[in-house]
Amino acid sequence: MVYLREILKYNRTKLIQYKNIELAAYLFIQQFDELLNHTFELTPDEEIALHGYKKENVEVSKIISIISKPATKGISAVSNVYKLSGLYLSAKNELSQQLKEKYDQSDLKQKYFLTKIEPSLKTQLENEVKALHNQPLAVIIKSIYDISGVNETELNAALQSVAIGTDMDVQLQILLEDIESTLLNIRYIDKSADEMVRDILNNFSNAIQKIIKNRRKDHPNFEIKDEYDVQDILYVILKSVFPNLRDEDAIAKVGAKTTKIDLIIREEKILVEVKMIKDKDSNETNSIEQLKVDFESYHECKWLRKLFCFVYDPYKKTRDISNFNDLNHDRVKGEHKFNVEVIVAN
Repeated sequence: MVYLREILKYNRTKLIQYKNIELAAYLFIQQFDELLNHTFELTPDEEIALHGYKKENVEVSKIISIISKPATKGISAVSNVYKLSGLYLSAKNELSQQLKEKYDQSDLKQKYFLTKIEPSLKTQLENEVKALHNQPLAVIIKSIYDISGVNETELNAALQSVAIGTDMDVQLQILLEDIESTLLNIRYIDKSADEMVRDILNNFSNAIQKIIKNRRKDHPNFEIKDEYDVQDILYVILKSVFPNLRDEDAIAKVGAKTTKIDLIIREEKILVEVKMIKDKDSNETNSIEQLKVDFESYHECKWLRKLFCFVYDPYKKTRDISNFNDLNHDRVKGEHKFNVEVIVAN
């Protein structure tokens, strides 16, 4: 589903450019914290609806006044589902009937959107899609709700029909982001321990952006000064997936050198060695030599099956990545063998 992820990423970038009430609804549902940091260009009535999306109190009389306005050329305050939803969030008791009527008049895509505004509608939508067959949106919603009867071929066909070449609106963006999240959760459950560790290491640079340069206002960014900082961050990430993870365990000396294992997943027979190429380093040579020495020490871990070597290179000092790739193979000493995989990130 890589294509779906790229489509969603591209379309989200487009959605964020518009400072309208649709964006407020999208952020309320998918990323509420980001909503609070945005400014919008709205009509006076939409400004009132925005308070609902921000979970701020509004005088109910103001909302009733908006809803009570006579329709102009057939367009009323409830015609725009995004405005109605924001108003509803501030006056649920008063507007419950209007929201229910809007739901009944909606197509599947908009009905799904309204279940994100009022979760109690989800049961009704579940019952509706169970009775629908061969409708792409119904297939996708069934998959999100984990309703039996949808196979992978049917889901892929539905996604192709809905997403490919589509200029998506907010409602479809939300629906497809939810199915993408569902598919990711299923995929992760089916992954091996090696795949999980590999994905975490490959995504490290992307994941840490939030804490090294995109923290909240008045919160200092984290500084990564050496490999111990890298190791601590990786410990937190890996520990959430592998509860029995341990860190820094000394192994027997090889010659005059004692090596400490950085991160240990004993049950999976995995070790993670962490290196960082610092600003003062001219290239990757020193890190490679350290790894070669460490490899000999790891033969003392007779249970070891897989060694991941994670090299963090934030200053892009690596001249030739193949120098690291050449280390990727089985290491054999006597009757003991383990596999080495080096992952470099910057």
